[in-house]
Amino acid sequence: MTFQPGTLQQRTLFFILAPTFILLVGLAIGGFVVLRSLLLNQWGETAIATLQRTAHEIDMRLSRPKELLLLLDVGNESEINRLVFDSVRKRITALEGVVDVSIDWLGEAGTAKGSVDHGRTGHHGHGNDFVITLPEYNKDLKNRTVSLVYEFRNGNNEGVGRVEVSFSFDVLIEEVIRAPWWKSNKAYLVDDSGNVLVSTALESGLEDFFPMRAFGTVSKLEQETLTKMRGANYGTAFGPGIPPEEVSGFYHLSEAPWTMVIMAPGETILQPIIRFRNFYFFSFSACILLILLLIRMTTSRLTVRIKEISAAADDLARGRFRPPLAVTTRDEVGELTRSFNKMTRQLRQRLRMKKAIDIAREVQQNLLPQSGFRAPGLEAAGMSLYCDETGGDYFDIITFADNDRKVGVAVGDVVGHGIGAALLMTTVRALLRCRIDQPGRPDEIIGDVNRLLCRDTAVSGSFVTLFYLEVDRRRNSIGWIRAGHEPAIVYQPASLRFSELRSQGVALGVDPNITIMYNELPVPKEEQVILIGSDGAWEVENEAGEQFGKERLRAILAANSDKQADAILQAMVQEIGDFKGRRKPHDDITLVVIKTG
Repeated sequence: MTFQPGTLQQRTLFFILAPTFILLVGLAIGGFVVLRSLLLNQWGETAIATLQRTAHEIDMRLSRPKELLLLLDVGNESEINRLVFDSVRKRITALEGVVDVSIDWLGEAGTAKGSVDHGRTGHHGHGNDFVITLPEYNKDLKNRTVSLVYEFRNGNNEGVGRVEVSFSFDVLIEEVIRAPWWKSNKAYLVDDSGNVLVSTALESGLEDFFPMRAFGTVSKLEQETLTKMRGANYGTAFGPGIPPEEVSGFYHLSEAPWTMVIMAPGETILQPIIRFRNFYFFSFSACILLILLLIRMTTSRLTVRIKEISAAADDLARGRFRPPLAVTTRDEVGELTRSFNKMTRQLRQRLRMKKAIDIAREVQQNLLPQSGFRAPGLEAAGMSLYCDETGGDYFDIITFADNDRKVGVAVGDVVGHGIGAALLMTTVRALLRCRIDQPGRPDEIIGDVNRLLCRDTAVSGSFVTLFYLEVDRRRNSIGWIRAGHEPAIVYQPASLRFSELRSQGVALGVDPNITIMYNELPVPKEEQVILIGSDGAWEVENEAGEQFGKERLRAILAANSDKQADAILQAMVQEIGDFKGRRKPHDDITLVVIKTG
């Protein structure tokens, strides 16, 4: 299940703060790793350069007697001059740190017979004829010494003489001992066999007091350093940990089979970046806390404003109107508040208008007949269903005080819908009701209504179709006027025959001078059912867009002809409702059923 932030503060934390925090932490870690690598590389280069300078001092002390001994190389001469050799010997003895020079000749005293080959090596390095011995303690000198041994060979590669130059080991490495890096770090002088010749343990106690021990037996870093020493003349190695607990650098001497090693704590080397890291993370944490505080303050104010709007909207949904909300900012929330206040004002106006329309609807419904008409051999019932709050359809069932077996039925359809059509419908009803109580034939009555109505519709262009029917059982007559309306449908159950009450006629409100035609027939002895309706009854559509049609009305009329008028009417309303389903009608529906017999 995925996490879905439910509040604005959760979204801010989840989509803004968290990604920002991860990005900054990633940048900090990446920067720290890069700087750490740079500092480690820089330390390695510096350490190797320092070791190289110090090793140069030892190499210079060892290279001077080598160079003097190589002066005895006489090429093709048959013998070595003793005087020259003694001079060279004295010069070697006078060198700083030299404590003894011993000579061992294998031929006659003073001269080496035969052709002599001095073992030309091509460099002052680790040639086969130059050997550096391990340091030994000299009881006479009470000091450690190290010897440089040089062997003379003839043309047959046979040894003819041997020179051993003894150095004071402490004098030889005094430049190393005096170096600042030697005193401030772990440092070692290691021979090619891996033996520690000297270390800082003798001077500053940084080692574990095992002089002349095997290098690489104390820590993993020593093992890593020893492995790299056997494959390269110089380099660096790193101990375990991130950053490494210790780092080392080494450098091979040129004139002796020795390697100088320096080790330093990782924290010391990386102290600048550690300080930077601590400062960065402290500053970063403080900035994040400050940002969180600012966002918290901002979102809190924003949340409070949104909650105020939400509470006002909730009250509005319950019909309670608050005073306009205060607009305190110019941002989106302020714009939302202004829009909400505007919406509230408009909604209040619409509610007032709806209330007025409801009152108008109630008034209009009250204007329609609340019950049907029933007399011996005559009954009538009607209904209107409006597609809007108010409608333009009109029906009326009119009784006459001087004849209780006479009924007048009017069905009208005002063009359009809504308030305007309802007002015009009310006007037609008022005009008809007022005029019908006055003397005159039906055609004269409808003509007067038309002339009065034309005064109101001259500007608007509205009009009304009307079908007016009178049934008088005392005279047994049926009279009707059709003013642009649909003909009435007549069904005679005895003969199963349908017919229509037709005549010529123009809608009311169009021309004040039209001639109204009145039609009259005798009431037949057999029972008959008359249906007058507006076109919305048969033009109503179902969800598939199919119209109800007059044929369905005729079928309902025939199937229910034995029932009373109001029952026939209810059957039609039920069938129309089932037919249209959920689809809203687009026109008013009015039906009136008159039954004689």
